[in-house]
Formats: sequence, structure tokens, C-alpha cells
Amino acid sequence: MAKVQTVTESASTSAVDRAIHRILAELHDGLRHGFFEFTLTCEIVGQERRRLTLRAGKSHQFVIPKEECVRPAAPTSDSCDGSDPSAD
Repeated sequence: MAKVQTVTESASTSAVDRAIHRILAELHDGLRHGFFEFTLTCEIVGQERRRLTLRAGKSHQFVIPKEECVRPAAPTSDSCDGSDPSAD
């Protein structure tokens, strides 16, 4: 059965950081052994969180809040409304 890690397990480390750490650890273990299968899937679950599932011998699940995954779009400047300082 998969272990589900949530944000409440460690307030100091983000869920994305924990997932990346586990992914790299499993990749290193697989390379050390020489033969392995590695599957990574993601789906949107309740409250727009992402459930990242890693299958590499064992299964690991990480539930990641939307805020950690979706970055706001960078503001765009528009020469028509005066928000672009380089426009003449």
C-alpha cells in the first residue's frame, strides 16, 4: 500500500521538496541496482491539490497544495495602457 505524505507531516519542508527528494533517492537506488522500473503520475484531487504517485518497487504518494504547484503568471506590460515603461 502506498504511503501518503501530506503537508502536515513537516511544516518546514514543502511537499514538492519532499517529493523531489524521494524521486531522486529512488532514481539513485535504481541506478545502483542496475535494473529498475520507475513510473511517476500526477492527478488533480480535492481542493485542486496534486497527487503525485511514484512507483519504483514501492509506491509513494505526495499530496501537494495547488499553491506549491501553480505559480502566478508574470505581469505583462502593455504599450497601449501605459504599463510598458519602454514604450514611446
